[in-house]
This record gives sequence, structure tokens and C-alpha cells, in this order.
Amino acid sequence: MKKMEALLFKDIGKIEFTELALPEVRAQNQVLVKVAACGICGTDVKILEGKHAYKKDTVLGHEFAGEVVEIGSAVTAVAVGDRVALDNNSRCGICEFCRSGQSSQCTELKNRTLGIFQNGGYAQYVLGTEDICFKIPDSLDDITATQVETLATVLNGMNIVQMQPYDSVLILGCGPIGYLFAAIARNAATKVVQTEIDPFRLTVAKKFGHPILNPDEFDLEAEVLKITNGKKFDIVIDAIGTQLANAIKYVTPGGKVLAFGMDSSIDVTIKPYDITRNAIKVLGSYIGQNTMVPAIDMLDSKQLEMDNFFSETISLKDGPEAFSKLGLDLENMDHCAKSAMKIVMIP
Repeated sequence: MKKMEALLFKDIGKIEFTELALPEVRAQNQVLVKVAACGICGTDVKILEGKHAYKKDTVLGHEFAGEVVEIGSAVTAVAVGDRVALDNNSRCGICEFCRSGQSSQCTELKNRTLGIFQNGGYAQYVLGTEDICFKIPDSLDDITATQVETLATVLNGMNIVQMQPYDSVLILGCGPIGYLFAAIARNAATKVVQTEIDPFRLTVAKKFGHPILNPDEFDLEAEVLKITNGKKFDIVIDAIGTQLANAIKYVTPGGKVLAFGMDSSIDVTIKPYDITRNAIKVLGSYIGQNTMVPAIDMLDSKQLEMDNFFSETISLKDGPEAFSKLGLDLENMDHCAKSAMKIVMIP
């Protein structure tokens, strides 16, 4: 039996470098991809904390790109030798949500999602299906291509929130998701302001040139009123997953809140009266939906500011040590200061 190297998520706080059986193409629609690079996502950090849905004994990693090395007999979308980025969420296409244009809510995602419920990109090879494989041009390098899926999720959020060129926008958080929202919003909105408390990510965020506020140093609600001349922001994006109650405080009457970040450990208290009285639109989004192709085009065009996005590339074997750089000390399961934005592993 052929083997491959992989990082296996065993349980909360436990991930180990090991060898697994090389996946085999067994179905007509399957595609075997040799992973070129895979990003470590904040979702992976939360899985290791137990703050996100997970499945034990699964290879994590849903931000990856690679080369097709084998295909099933019915595959026509890609061919052996093609470079591809993958949408890790294979929809069934036949449930009520899929058939009504809400494929992000497909009832089969709980069984199909690569890197969460099925083995993903923290490995030398990944087995997927042709519907989630998207060819990428030679001009798009492997490292940047790991973020096609990530950007696709952000673009879906942008489609949902329908940002206009006259909008003022507050983005809560400047992790990788907040970074990408800011990279788009700074070219799409009248005013962009961002928050962050982590010293390293504050430094990265300030390179954008728009105002960055540290809630630990400011009365953020007062600062919001000052910046917007008392109006508050037209759009507030929670890119963290813990800030919904605050987002509602900072949005203008008639404005929109996008709840994007995810953290299953958080409960918040809100006043429905505030939402009703102020006609606030609260919207939710978390994965992409028909946005992989636009994400490829945007990254290939280099129209987004990505120079400060990638912190370092490491080997697969060094993956477990990387989580402390992203704020989670796996030895004692404590949070620690971050020293990276996006870390990419090369199998």
C-alpha cells in the first residue's frame, strides 16, 4: 500500500505528523490532486480549540492548490496535469437548498466538506470530486492560489452585503478574513475603518493606510460617532465571529451588519428592539457560493493588496509548531501573541 505524509487532527488540541494510505480514485467523478501548498486557516485554529464543528481523525486543510494526477472515467472538467484550486464544499445539487439557490446551506455539507469532515490539504495528496476543482492559470503562483477558496468566501459575503461606492464600512478584525475584506472595501467604499487588538496584526493592518483602531485603547463607540459625524457606519462586518453585539452598536439606522467570522463558543446578548427600531439588516455568510471563478480572476489580476498577507512558508512536518504563531499554544491550550498573518505549508 502506497503511503503519504499528512497532518492528522486527532482531537481537540491534538494534531500529529504521520503517514496515511495514499487516496485512490474509485468513483467516476473523483479527482486525485497532488497538493502544492496549503494555508493554515483561522477555522483550523478554532477546530483545534473545539470552537468549530469537527471530526476526529481527519486531515485538516481547506485552503489548498495543486496538480491533478489522476481522474475518474467520467471527469471532463479537468485533466491530468492541470493546476487547480479547490472549493472544499461539494454540494449535492439536489436538496431543497441547492435547488433554491442557497447551496451554501446544502444538507450534505456536514458529510462532504474537505478539511473538516473529509480529509483535506494538510497532506501530500487529496481526493476530491470534479465539481470542486477549478483550473488556475500558470500566472497564478501556488502560494497565492491557496487563497482562492478563502477569497471566494469573502466575495460571497460582499455579494450578500451589496457594498456600494458611497458606503462607509467598519471591519471588525484584521486576521486573514478581515484583511481580504479590507483589501476589497478600500477599492469599493467611500470610507473604510478597521479594528484589531493583536499587536502583530495591528502592524499589518496599518500598512493599508486607512484608520485602524485598537478597542483596548479607544472608546470604540465614541470613536465611531466621531469618525462618522454621529451617523455610524453604513456597513459593519464582523470578521472575528465574536462581535455581533458590538456590530449592531456601530451600524447606522438602516445599515447592514454582516456576521461572517465563526466561533461556536460565543453567546451574545442583543436587544431585538434596537434592530427593529433602527431597521438594521443582519446578514450571515460563511462560505463561497459561485465565487471561485471570480476569486481566481481577482488574484490573477493582482488588483488586491496582498504584499503583507503571507507571513511565511513552512514544511508539513513543522505544521504543529505553526499554531503558536497564529495565537494558539497547543501544549497548554492557551492563547498567545500572534506573530503571523497567513502561514502556508508545502508538503
